[in-house]
Amino acid sequence: MKAAALLFASLNAANAGQVHLALGMTPEQMSVQWTSENKGSSSEVMYGTSPTSLTMTQVGDIRDFNCTSDRATWYTRAAVMTGLKPNTKYYYKVGDKENGYSDVFSFVNKRSTPPFRHILYGDMGSAAAFTICDACTQHDKVCTATTCAKNTSVGLVSEVDTADMFLHVGDFAYDLDTDKGKLGDQFFENIEQLASRVPYMVSHGNHEDSSQAVAQYIERFRSQPSNAVPPTYKSKNGETTNTMYFSWDHALVHYISISTELWHGVGDGKVTKETLLTWLKDDLIKANKNRDAFPWIVVHGHRPLYSSSVSGYDHEVRAALEDLFFQYGVDFSVNGHQHDYERSFPTYKDKSQTNFTNPTATIYVVTGAAGSHEMHTPFDIKQPSWSAFRSDTFGYSRMIVHNASHIHWQQVQTDPADFPQSDYGRVIDDIWIVQNSHGPFNPANAPTEIPETCDECKTVDHFAPLLNLGPSDVPLYKLIQQYRAEHGELAWAKKLQSVLDKLNGKTGDDAEWEDGLLDKKEKKAFKWIDSKDNQ
Repeated sequence: MKAAALLFASLNAANAGQVHLALGMTPEQMSVQWTSENKGSSSEVMYGTSPTSLTMTQVGDIRDFNCTSDRATWYTRAAVMTGLKPNTKYYYKVGDKENGYSDVFSFVNKRSTPPFRHILYGDMGSAAAFTICDACTQHDKVCTATTCAKNTSVGLVSEVDTADMFLHVGDFAYDLDTDKGKLGDQFFENIEQLASRVPYMVSHGNHEDSSQAVAQYIERFRSQPSNAVPPTYKSKNGETTNTMYFSWDHALVHYISISTELWHGVGDGKVTKETLLTWLKDDLIKANKNRDAFPWIVVHGHRPLYSSSVSGYDHEVRAALEDLFFQYGVDFSVNGHQHDYERSFPTYKDKSQTNFTNPTATIYVVTGAAGSHEMHTPFDIKQPSWSAFRSDTFGYSRMIVHNASHIHWQQVQTDPADFPQSDYGRVIDDIWIVQNSHGPFNPANAPTEIPETCDECKTVDHFAPLLNLGPSDVPLYKLIQQYRAEHGELAWAKKLQSVLDKLNGKTGDDAEWEDGLLDKKEKKAFKWIDSKDNQ
């Protein structure tokens, strides 16, 4: 492993670090959060409309993070900038007199003229964060502004000047609590080039499930604009803002963040999947009354309700949420977890409407391909008729909101494996969604058929040349099924391992299949054969 891969960001005792913004509770507010090693006496954000005249100051709070053994207490700090005007560029710095201040950053508050650019993705690590810029690799956990300085014309760094919001749908750093939280430090150093300039909104993922990881997530993102009931969550580090579920309005969209991990053992006793469902129904009722101002509704959480990848969808989460989404007219369900991209047709109960004009059901999107050391695997089943587009390449999504009736959706490829450099940043999926009548979906108009074939379905697959299983005119999923039937699971495991070895190159790095699909101990099968929901 290269020496650089062992470098983690250390909190500078003299300065504030890991700066990231979040939308405030009102349009006149913007929250900012950062970290330091020394406590100091206050947390200050100084801001203004000129980088040399930061005339306004707000004092925030300080919280100890002291639940990690063998690491000294460190501190998360948060403050809220108030009195902000729309369409105005503000400059700011954070810190305090004792510890010093950060660099001066800037952001534009609440653009009021569309189109609004919302950048969505999930499952991004410190290493292999391929979407940040084309210089990020799986061989180095460091991918800061210095790393990306040579080329800011592609990747997430290219979106900063025009994006209204970044949305990360779970799984951060891989993992936030690794090496006593120092890998989490590095992740926030990496995204500072994005999150210090554009609000960085989130939902909770399965890599934030352990007691230490939950504490890291809750503390590091406590500045999100939570309106949850109950309002607080108690982690191993103590009680603070409940960010397991919350909602906000922004740029014609009502966003709802949920934790699908509440169905998988996460909770503090008072925050449960039952409290989420009660709160969610109430929030959807309120959102439908406000659709004149915020016509689009997007619910995002980590585990997908629809997916055709190796470990499929989450049965419990779909059973709990699909009817609710239909009843209250949720336009998009956006998820991660699977390290690929997939966009459904408007779909209800596996039945779909094969166009995007006036959808009669929710559109389901998996966008978990931002990149981490856990790679993605090839699609091994036929593309379902509800699946309009799927790709096993790394990338991120753009949701460009033009007005109350038109959204332009794109998927941007950022995959460094087996593609020419010129393909980095190309748009592989491009579709307009037109909805002229927002509101609850009508059961009488719900999709009623499951077509046997889908001429409109598209797949972008780069595993065919990597696996070299047969003729290019035969769908890869068929070649995979034939190969496994003829040669067995051990041969298939070795075949996938050879691809992983190629991705790792000669560096001996520790990339692996997503969530350890290959059972290295048994050396003959995959964990998902025995447990389809293992991921």
